[in-house]
Amino acid sequence: MKIAIIEGTRPTLMPEGMKIEEKILGSKVEIRWYGVLKSEEYAISLEDLDAVIARPGTPFSKEMVLSLKKARVIVSLGAGYDHICLDTAREKGLPVCNVPDYGTEEVADSTVSMLFAHQRKMFLFNYHASSELMNWDWRIYQPISRARQMQVGIIGLGRIGTAVAIRLKASGFRITFYDPYLPRGIEKALGLNRSYEMVSLLTSSDIISVHTPLTDKSEGMIDEKFLQLMKPEAILLNTARGEIFKDADVICNHLKNNSGFRIGTDVWPEEPPEDHPLLQAWMNRDAWLSDRLILCPHSAFYSEEATQEIRKFAAEIVKTVLDGGKPYNVINGVNN
Repeated sequence: MKIAIIEGTRPTLMPEGMKIEEKILGSKVEIRWYGVLKSEEYAISLEDLDAVIARPGTPFSKEMVLSLKKARVIVSLGAGYDHICLDTAREKGLPVCNVPDYGTEEVADSTVSMLFAHQRKMFLFNYHASSELMNWDWRIYQPISRARQMQVGIIGLGRIGTAVAIRLKASGFRITFYDPYLPRGIEKALGLNRSYEMVSLLTSSDIISVHTPLTDKSEGMIDEKFLQLMKPEAILLNTARGEIFKDADVICNHLKNNSGFRIGTDVWPEEPPEDHPLLQAWMNRDAWLSDRLILCPHSAFYSEEATQEIRKFAAEIVKTVLDGGKPYNVINGVNN
């Protein structure tokens, strides 16, 4: 049997090779590793595969799915699955699975870290103190509100959104969430407030944290209207997907026009980012922007444990299917 792991051009999750996958799948399974496949390579590289593991950020297109002649499962090497052509896989009766449970703690911790950095203005105080060491004045960046006085609005109360809510609730924040896909009553079980309207969540929250998957409905969701509904001095956090931002211009314009607005994001509309005036201002620490943009290189998922888990869990799904079992974590409705 043969499987392929397609990682794309992002820094590899397998610096030591495929030892984890080889241990789980056994010596009878041949494992191939690819970065990016060219269209002329599809036939020779994909036709004889029994399974594929495809990393988010690298499209697994309709043509690639059609090139699979023997495959029994496609597994996303992550929680996201928007890079895989789900419709074509469904038409072929080919299940597509994801790994939603590998880095929940890490993404939640990263989100909370960015929130506190902005809410407590940590980077601003640090920069001021290091620039003017003898000016030891805490009054320069007033006001800062107590956590209990602030409402956090969470968009998407899945695994990560829930983990963020639990962490922030313990710190005293008032938590309200918007998720139209969850049954009524879940807010009672978690002791959270619930909003059934996105608009009311945006207008009432001091902090908005986005934890929705990338779908047709969420793509470009953070646009001019979305941002204008938020409070002028609100904090926006995005550790979900970069394409949820409409584009970099929207982010830049809102930061320019609202001097108290802050954004913390682990993702960007294009990754790796293309040159943009906002990124230049961020790198140069231009006075108009100062510390109001925290941008991390899609690293929120990372810990040594998480990178091992994601590979282990993906390989275990493949093994289950190759051993004759049913796939799990299926996201395209095919349950062979």
